[in-house]
Amino acid sequence: MHDAHYHYSKEINTLQNEYGISGICNVANEKEFELVQQKHLFYSFGVHPWNASLDTLNSMFPLLKKAPIIGEIGMDSVWCDVDLKIQKEVFEKQLQFAQALNKPVILHTKGQEKTILELIRKYPNTYVVHWYGCMDYVKEYDEVVSYFTIGLSIGKEEEVTHLVKQISMDKLLMESDGIEAVKWAIDSDDYLAALKNEITMVALLKNQSYSEVESILDHNFSKLIKK
Repeated sequence: MHDAHYHYSKEINTLQNEYGISGICNVANEKEFELVQQKHLFYSFGVHPWNASLDTLNSMFPLLKKAPIIGEIGMDSVWCDVDLKIQKEVFEKQLQFAQALNKPVILHTKGQEKTILELIRKYPNTYVVHWYGCMDYVKEYDEVVSYFTIGLSIGKEEEVTHLVKQISMDKLLMESDGIEAVKWAIDSDDYLAALKNEITMVALLKNQSYSEVESILDHNFSKLIKK
């Protein structure tokens, strides 16, 4: 089992160790970077749109150079009020950087799906779309990205369920987004149950067995982290 995108907590770290769950820990600042180094965790690093500023980007370039995966990065006009011009500039500079160094990218697309699609078409790369929550542009994204992580709200949010129905199994990954997201999505803090529910729902939607789905999703994750 894997968790292709999560924010660190002691609880998640303990459960991953106990159950042998592989993952990509999202890192957003120097403090978190130091933590994942101490814990020897596989991680992604990027300037999140909520924190977008050119000063922040410039100060974070040394950590971006060290990161095996860039992200989560993108644009957001739903959950933050950072100037979209600044968000776009910071996002595009990171896309350019990731492409130049051949680093995969994890995307945050909330409310800015069309703009982000236009930008990533300019910079071909290995892209992972995190918890896509839009009914539009699914086919267009499928043409240019490598993977989509499955939001925990599958079966609850129409957009996430629609995505899984439309995307082939070889392009899907599991994610939790962290304990706070688990609580929001399933009204519980049961991390392991949330991941298992993702597999169960995908199996139902794709008419495959639980074990088949788990094996395919884990294979996809292995391919991603080997890049």
